[in-house]
Amino acid sequence: MNDKTELPERDNFCFVCGKDNPKGMHLKFEKYHDRVESTFSLDKIYQGYNNIIHGGVISLILDEAMAYLQTKEERFLTGKITVKFHNPLMAGEKVRVKAWIKKERKRIKETAAIMEKLDGTKVAEAEAIMFIRRKR
Repeated sequence: MNDKTELPERDNFCFVCGKDNPKGMHLKFEKYHDRVESTFSLDKIYQGYNNIIHGGVISLILDEAMAYLQTKEERFLTGKITVKFHNPLMAGEKVRVKAWIKKERKRIKETAAIMEKLDGTKVAEAEAIMFIRRKR
């Protein structure tokens, strides 16, 4: 079943997903009716300790995945994010990120995301409060 929906337009210079950013990560996200997903691996240039991907980079990616839950009429601004780390992610190791909306209110959406290795090992999970800015 192909339940993909169209992503909102984005500036192509986003550090995480912008295809025109020469120093960016160039991650690609797929949006489904109930979630956003991306599968990728990260190079050693994103490490903190020897060969271990920096926790700030992991947080950045989880935040970006939750921001991708916006619709064409919305832009999400992260108001608060909480990240829990479970296992290290090694440079070159393939992972999948999934994000979804937990609760919707008029001007706020509560979102969640998880990063897992392809064998199901949890790397990190996050929850965020996203402020909604609607297009006019």
